[in-house]
Amino acid sequence: MKCMLIGGFSESGKTTLIRKLVEHLGKQGQKVAVIADEIGETGINGDTISEGEVETREITSDCVYCPLKINMEYTLRNLIASYNPDTIIIEPTGITPPGQIKRNIENMGIPGITFAPIVNLVDASRLSQKTGELQNFMINQIGEAEILGINKVELINNREELLEICLFLRKLNPRARMIHFSAQQGGENLDKLIELLEKTSRRGVTLSRENSIQISGVSAYSS
Repeated sequence: MKCMLIGGFSESGKTTLIRKLVEHLGKQGQKVAVIADEIGETGINGDTISEGEVETREITSDCVYCPLKINMEYTLRNLIASYNPDTIIIEPTGITPPGQIKRNIENMGIPGITFAPIVNLVDASRLSQKTGELQNFMINQIGEAEILGINKVELINNREELLEICLFLRKLNPRARMIHFSAQQGGENLDKLIELLEKTSRRGVTLSRENSIQISGVSAYSS
């Protein structure tokens, strides 16, 4: 069973990305569960299911949504027992570090869990306006990500603005893979992100010798 951690700040597009992931994995025949903090953003509607001791809501025939109302270990163990998903997608609140959640799950001793690379989403249209005003929890989340997803690129003005964002993020996290995309519009880069999430997390990601522009793919972007 694979666990995907989709972090990001408020209104960074986590809900849209999760919906795309659910759709993609469902087409592959996977059973998917989505866990969100009680005050998370997912807000996915569906028919409430009372199986087991964890309240879940059926999104599609292949996916259930589970609000986190007790604690992560209780929710995970009961969700595995009652639904046995192939993939669990966890959406923390904007202030919860996904890396800490991953470490907590690793310490639970639940057999058979692997992890996709930790993703942290940023809203390109907002970050471009306040690159010097990030709070510490935002800087920490960016720093621990294995993949930095620069979302909503359709809302910024030009390639130079995107380049500025990429260079700023690279200073905060010199190791992460950066991908810019539009979760709303889809496209090749979103498909690339989904493909990366199907891989297994690796500690100590090693960068190639490409420069920041090449790594982020900015040169392929045009307004």
